[in-house]
Amino acid sequence: MTDAMRKAPRQSRARQTVDFILEAAAYILAERGLDGFTTNHIAERAGVNISSLYQYFPNKLAILEALQARHIATPDANFAQGFERLRDRPLEEVVRTIVDVALDMHALNPAIQKLFLDTLPRQTRALHDGFEADRIAKLAAILTPKSRASGNPDMMMFIARHALTSVVHEAVCARSEWLTDAAFRDELVALMVNFLRPDG
Repeated sequence: MTDAMRKAPRQSRARQTVDFILEAAAYILAERGLDGFTTNHIAERAGVNISSLYQYFPNKLAILEALQARHIATPDANFAQGFERLRDRPLEEVVRTIVDVALDMHALNPAIQKLFLDTLPRQTRALHDGFEADRIAKLAAILTPKSRASGNPDMMMFIARHALTSVVHEAVCARSEWLTDAAFRDELVALMVNFLRPDG
């Protein structure tokens, strides 16, 4: 449950209703943009009464926040298991896996990713920083021993994280076709490896 929701859906039928609402919201956002992103349109697309929508979401910003929370959590089901297997692998293989996850996640629906970046203020995106911090800590534990980050791991991971995030987000906004381009992927891996490698 996000902070923006009125209440958590506890029964399976309620959870299904929220899923219908969020799926409809994602569709409306992709097809009509923000101008067509209204609670009435979302409720109609979801096949629910508008009062049912307001039972869980007070406004459309709350729905946007819930969509973003779901987007962030999408790869997490296999995240820990997948990256744990990389603990004994070379630095470049670890970095390539991280880059692949980041690009694949944003390539699923770049139009919606761009709307998140353009629409949601930084303080709204910060609601999910605790979730991100846990994921980053797991990655740092794997990356630090393989890199030159051991001297100042907080600083090195901060730079690496935001370098990757900034490039991916700029690609979402300006060059979405690069999200699935192998050459772009290779260049991003090279950037990160050259920064992190012990002799970098």
